[in-house]
Amino acid sequence: MRLIKGKKIQLGLVGGGPKSWIGHVHRISSRFDNQYEIVAGVFSRNSQLSKRFGQSLGILKERCYSNFREMAEREAERKDGINVVAIMTPPSSHQIIAEKFIDKNIHVISDKPFAGNLAQAKKLFKKIKSNKKIKYALTHNYSAYPMVREAKVLVEKGKIGKVEYINVEYVQDWSDGENISQKNAKKKFKWKIDKNIVGASAVLNEIGSHAYHMATYISGLKGETIFADIKQVSNKVKMDNNAQVMINFNNGAKGMFWTSVMARGGVYGLRIRIFGTKGSLEWVQNDPNYLKLNPSNGSVKFIERGFFNAELSKKFSRLKFGHPEGYLDAFANIYREFAACLKNNVKKRYFYPNEDEGLETAKFIEACKVSNRKKRWVKIK
Repeated sequence: MRLIKGKKIQLGLVGGGPKSWIGHVHRISSRFDNQYEIVAGVFSRNSQLSKRFGQSLGILKERCYSNFREMAEREAERKDGINVVAIMTPPSSHQIIAEKFIDKNIHVISDKPFAGNLAQAKKLFKKIKSNKKIKYALTHNYSAYPMVREAKVLVEKGKIGKVEYINVEYVQDWSDGENISQKNAKKKFKWKIDKNIVGASAVLNEIGSHAYHMATYISGLKGETIFADIKQVSNKVKMDNNAQVMINFNNGAKGMFWTSVMARGGVYGLRIRIFGTKGSLEWVQNDPNYLKLNPSNGSVKFIERGFFNAELSKKFSRLKFGHPEGYLDAFANIYREFAACLKNNVKKRYFYPNEDEGLETAKFIEACKVSNRKKRWVKIK
């Protein structure tokens, strides 16, 4: 891998136009730690809109492109071309865009999911592994919350013993409390209702991928077999909106997984509980600065981010304990750590999600679809 030394990393963006909420998050987070400079981009399929928006961000006119192919070609030809591309487009395009930049030896940071479906994921995984000049990061941002990483290390150290049960859920309400019909579905869900854009499953690709990644990230386990029940909005609106999955993990642990985008009153409810032979851990996104450690014998402990008994969390904290951090900080942790990887030739451990985790999540989603269709247990493969 070619190291980047003594300067800000030159960053290009694909996606994240003027109406994109996640694009705003990426742009802010990339600049948190003064490691990146946004110098190029393509922000919309409308070339004029893309160029106007790029220039409004301070990008030179000639580096505001009409499409990602043009951007990859031209930036690769420049002596001052981008070092990294950040992709924040709908799922089915992730693989196609990433491969174009990988072919030009440009590092990739991509929004989740890894790809639209398993076939795309396998192709992208192979492409990444075959190019030793590039690194890849996947913004499963919840894994970058300080107390999530604290939980990961506590499990590794055996603080809760051997993991036996995992319960994870991530629920939202995309309907805003409205009844969804064939008439209003497209207006309400936009591109997420189109399988050619959203990929294998709307609910599993968009938020279920986060929940499954959290379960495997903290526990260090992989799913082996699953039984899934997936619900669609209706017979006429064939968008996956709810998934409940039983999981057998590779150490014998059992898992219960629930994700929904039509849970009325469910507002960004990401929660995980991991139970082991010595106790349990619990983390809730809406109260992210605390990790609940419940020993099988003894009193419950609330571990606070950045406090004296949460050593690892200090490494990923920007504010002193007692002052809340959250979503943007977690995204920024991935950008900062990826920058450190690209600038550092010393072998060290990095915590940011990568292509290995991306492929595993894609395998899980495909297995859920197969299990739901066949109404039986299936292997994740």
